[in-house]
Amino acid sequence: RALLRKARAIMAVSDVRTSARLSSRTRSSRDLKTTRKTARPVHPRARGGRYSKPSQALESEAAETTSSKTTGIGGFVGFHHIGVICENLEKSVEFYRNVLGLPTDPSRPHDNLPFDGHWFSLGTETIHLMELPNPDPSDISDRPEHGGRDRHLCVAVESVADLEVTLKKNNVKYTKSKSGRPAIFFRDPDANTWECLETQPWR
Repeated sequence: RALLRKARAIMAVSDVRTSARLSSRTRSSRDLKTTRKTARPVHPRARGGRYSKPSQALESEAAETTSSKTTGIGGFVGFHHIGVICENLEKSVEFYRNVLGLPTDPSRPHDNLPFDGHWFSLGTETIHLMELPNPDPSDISDRPEHGGRDRHLCVAVESVADLEVTLKKNNVKYTKSKSGRPAIFFRDPDANTWECLETQPWR
């Protein structure tokens, strides 16, 4: 009987220890599942690749660039003018003057250049039309359907809606920005692409 009581006691202790181990494993498994559910996946590049946080040195350099108003070797300040190639100067002048409503810049004579051209004011900058052979295809069917996927110049406007009305009135085809921004793309008679972005204040 004494041996029987001793055996039963040993089995009871063993059962308690086994139960404790199983309970511990269940809690660990539950905790692991909870961690997996709540933890956010980390993109490999976020650990130190292109998407990692910039260093203090880079942030300082960016701040200096913004405050100095110039960038690069020599101190780039901004665009002075944009040169646009056209096949027929008279036709292009009519488009830029009568459709887009741009005024001629009388301060920029064209007599000293070996080709015909015309200057238009565009805000504080200027557009220089140049009647020269165009190295790019002028047939719109040979260009991307959406101007945002072609070489283009981007200018700021106060109202995209007003510009859209004018383009429709003059049968000028256009597309709107694919990103949802208030922007519109169209081409001049030589398939040169314009993007007009509604932004206030400018820059």
